[in-house]
Amino acid sequence: MTQSDADPRFFAALVHEGLLAKSSAAKALATGDPLAYLLEEGLVTEAQWEEWVKTEAGARPVLSRYEILDSLGEGGTARVWSAHDRVEHRDVALKVLKPALAADRDALNGFVRESKLLMQLDSPHIVKGLRVAREGQIYFCAMERIDGACLQDQIGAGSRLDEEDALAAVMQVGKALCYLHAQGLVHRDVKPGNIMWTDDGRAVLIDLGFAVQRSGGASGEETDTTAGTVHYISPEQARGQDALDVRADIYSLGATLYHLVTGALPFEGASHEEVMAKQVLEALSGEAIRSLGLSPHTHYFIEKMMAKEKEIRFQDPAELVAEIEQHLERRQREQQAEQDALARRKSSRRLRRFL
Repeated sequence: MTQSDADPRFFAALVHEGLLAKSSAAKALATGDPLAYLLEEGLVTEAQWEEWVKTEAGARPVLSRYEILDSLGEGGTARVWSAHDRVEHRDVALKVLKPALAADRDALNGFVRESKLLMQLDSPHIVKGLRVAREGQIYFCAMERIDGACLQDQIGAGSRLDEEDALAAVMQVGKALCYLHAQGLVHRDVKPGNIMWTDDGRAVLIDLGFAVQRSGGASGEETDTTAGTVHYISPEQARGQDALDVRADIYSLGATLYHLVTGALPFEGASHEEVMAKQVLEALSGEAIRSLGLSPHTHYFIEKMMAKEKEIRFQDPAELVAEIEQHLERRQREQQAEQDALARRKSSRRLRRFL
């Protein structure tokens, strides 16, 4: 008997993955010889058991074309792995639909729809999909491998980004929204957890699972306008309004900027319903921004992006990108001027000492 045969954690993983009923797992463990019990009850075959062990209770895929390396993360419907493509001889990120959802038509259709969308889009600020396929009961999407860190991880535990780094990231995500807007798409789930900051300083949107056409339909399937993450969704999303447009994404990007520069969420509550109500009704407090000594320009960007009335927000992401770009260029010139002035003062002091 292998170690996994009697490991409660392994059985918990089997239950979590939907491979074994909780009651069956409890009865099997109580016998002292759980594998024998499962075999006798016809709940598993030896071949199935070997597959469960090999795949770590179905969590780790085994694919002929890809060598699975390290885990990169996990969401509600899929896991992402670092993998090596044996055919094209390159490293990729492999997004794998969770086994328990493979029989869920809506989840499967959404996974395939997003994968195909990523393959169609071509922007340096949106992760590129390479192929979507099925092997056995495993559905997966190969994507470009992005070397860097998720912004959510960078602001974990209450830390925050440098103000200019945050604005640079938001400006680049704004460029991604420009591209999506030109394709007639609304992202609906812009947040730090969906943004990678690469090692070479590029911000990349990595998840388009909730993207919809501006008309309100998601390529024929998804129509729930409240989809998204409640701490970042726009008031019109929280109200469940139809016909969302890019201004909803601009609001979410503003909430993202707030989180990046303050290390806190703009609105919090005891339940999702309470947070959604605050998104609709409660004014944004500028106290956190003022107390941290952030620039008036950053305060202005947040306030305008997160205006409750979408008519007051930036009306187009290109407008937002242009204003942030101008601000960052101006700051760079000011910093360079300060450095030049400091260098001149140092040079003058050295000359006086020499004389």
